[in-house]
Amino acid sequence: MTLPQTNLQLFLAMQEAGYDNTSLETVHVAYDAAKMLFGSCFRSCGKPFVCHLVGTAGTLAIWEQPVEMLNAGLLHSAYLFGNFADGEKGPTQRRRYWLRNLVGEKTEDLIYRYTIASWSKERTTQLYTRVAADRGCREIFTVKMADLHDELADGSILVTPNKHCPFGVLQDEAKEQDLLSVIRTAVSEKASNQFANTLKTLRDNVGLPAGIVSQRKSFYHINPGIDDLRRSRFTQRLVKLRSSITKRTRAA
Repeated sequence: MTLPQTNLQLFLAMQEAGYDNTSLETVHVAYDAAKMLFGSCFRSCGKPFVCHLVGTAGTLAIWEQPVEMLNAGLLHSAYLFGNFADGEKGPTQRRRYWLRNLVGEKTEDLIYRYTIASWSKERTTQLYTRVAADRGCREIFTVKMADLHDELADGSILVTPNKHCPFGVLQDEAKEQDLLSVIRTAVSEKASNQFANTLKTLRDNVGLPAGIVSQRKSFYHINPGIDDLRRSRFTQRLVKLRSSITKRTRAA
């Protein structure tokens, strides 16, 4: 299925799902924060990270989750990979205070709990039992499934063979069925069906050209500019000044 990948597509999807204008304005604030934190960041497949965040929030909108969940989807990687330009790592007190003031205590708490959650060290049977019994864990699991669903829905997993795909997805159909069952219980029947359809579409894919396959395993940042053409700030100013003088001379 096609998920929103831009802010405008997300707003349209929210309107179609019945969210009010206040909710759209709240999500707009979270989107602006995502731009600041991930403007130069890309997924391992080459997709702009902000598009993935929008896709995660869009999935949650289609699954009719509360607006706080949508905002958590937009910023779920804030403490993991976001560039706060403060030289620190993780959910520090200053970062949490800033984000809490921006998007509210409920959303920030969801983002914090997502950050400290572990998906690889716990046995899936134990995790699924906890998801079924614990509402807080169920919320974080829902965000994680929306995150994974965006990665699957646009086929990015097909061009990143070195990137680990959790929960046995595309590797073990029995584990996939277990996962779909938990999604059905913890999120909704609609979410489980959409997830299942996405997996079927991926299996039916005939393959993508080898030339677009990425060997990267994780996200990466790109600095603005071209290395081979890069100049110092001082040289850039000289070039601008020279160009300005040339324009004035020609005009005269």
